[in-house]
Amino acid sequence: MWGSGQRWSVIGRYGVGFVIVLGSSTGVQAQHGEQDIPSNDSLRGASHLYDIMKQGELEGRFRQYNMLTVNNGAPSDYHAVAFGGTLGFASQRWHGARFKLSGGYTFDLATSDLTAPDPVTGVANRYEIGLFDVVRPRRTNDLAYVHEFQIDWIARNGRTGLIIGKQEINNPFINPQDGRMHPSLFEGIWAKHRTARGTALQGGWIYRVAPRGTSEWYLVEESMSVFPVGRNVYGEGAQHGEHLRSAGIFMGSLKQRIHKNVDLTVWNLHTENVFNSALVQFDAGGREAKWSLSGMAIKQDAAHYRSEISDSLLFMPQTESSWAFSGRLRNVLGKFRWQLNYTRITAHGRYLMPREWGRDPFFTFLPRERNEGAGDVDAASLNLIWKAKNGWRIQVDGGLYQMPDLSDVRLNKYAMPSYMQFDVNAQYQFAGDWKGLAVQLLVLTKLPVEDDLSDRQSIHKVDMLHADFIINYVF
Repeated sequence: MWGSGQRWSVIGRYGVGFVIVLGSSTGVQAQHGEQDIPSNDSLRGASHLYDIMKQGELEGRFRQYNMLTVNNGAPSDYHAVAFGGTLGFASQRWHGARFKLSGGYTFDLATSDLTAPDPVTGVANRYEIGLFDVVRPRRTNDLAYVHEFQIDWIARNGRTGLIIGKQEINNPFINPQDGRMHPSLFEGIWAKHRTARGTALQGGWIYRVAPRGTSEWYLVEESMSVFPVGRNVYGEGAQHGEHLRSAGIFMGSLKQRIHKNVDLTVWNLHTENVFNSALVQFDAGGREAKWSLSGMAIKQDAAHYRSEISDSLLFMPQTESSWAFSGRLRNVLGKFRWQLNYTRITAHGRYLMPREWGRDPFFTFLPRERNEGAGDVDAASLNLIWKAKNGWRIQVDGGLYQMPDLSDVRLNKYAMPSYMQFDVNAQYQFAGDWKGLAVQLLVLTKLPVEDDLSDRQSIHKVDMLHADFIINYVF
């Protein structure tokens, strides 16, 4: 077992090396998509640091989240009403750099008792607790936490930028998964750069994570066991959270147009001392093209573990690896579009990615369920989407997910049964005097494919109805 000094010495060595690599290459555009330097940036006129801070902007979000889960049969039903948001300050840019600081807060308005397990099955609440803090479930859930704390910089040409500190990052492997009161957040160094020829590069080093549904920041290895960890490949309760040691997440990507309307994207995520995930994706046709086709392949391997430890105590045993493939066919018909999706995770092993870091990258992903932690999966889904210029967006989804047998501990980490899912997701974005206000209604049901499941096998997984009504105001 390492002491904190030893751990940070390793992190420091990797961090210094990574900063040197970043310094020798071009970095990135800012995380929030700012391509050009604002007209009041000090690069375009005389200004003082005091003025840049004084003329900064207040920004934030208010959110009310109403959630309901109804389990069929004897197990308990749950509800929660939470109010909260973020409030922050962003300075004006000074020589291309900007300072940002924001905090988040959540208040419990009316919620079921989430501290006690279901009396029939002994299973803890799964969805509603994510509005508060899954680590410390308690009857009163009034929380405060640091959201963003960063310096971000944009080069004069607007093609290069860098962010250092607490931030939001959105890519196939780590992303906000913003389906609770606050998104998943990451602390580290993140860079983006677009070359003159249009090649998009980005990457960084992440050393802390604040998963959604929590109120604290965790070292990367600690963050991998904040949510329930399921079973290891030997059928025992996974215990990797007590034994992992890592210098953090190192990621990089390249996106290049290789032919007219055909893009190739490559991602690699390396969690030092834990595992590696590589993704290759192609997209033919733009999002608004009449027809488009996308496909991805993901290969995962265990990283060489530098200590002598049993495979049963690792996040990914050193003998394990996995392959996953996912594809999408899209047809756009004016305001309406449909998408047909398919995913195959082979029986080589489980597809693994800490749920604290983001949602599945697969095209078959639907809200409130994942296929992470499983192998030998066949999934197919259909999305019907209507989007109007008056602010409405309505999506209807249906999917069939064929999972490995519940008793197959090597390929079914969370004992998830095969299921069908159907949902309706309606959103309305206000304009004019109500600009910044948006409402969303999500209603879904998950039905079992097998008929002989016990209450313990189905609670919060299948034979259930789930609904969310969310009010957002962003300024």
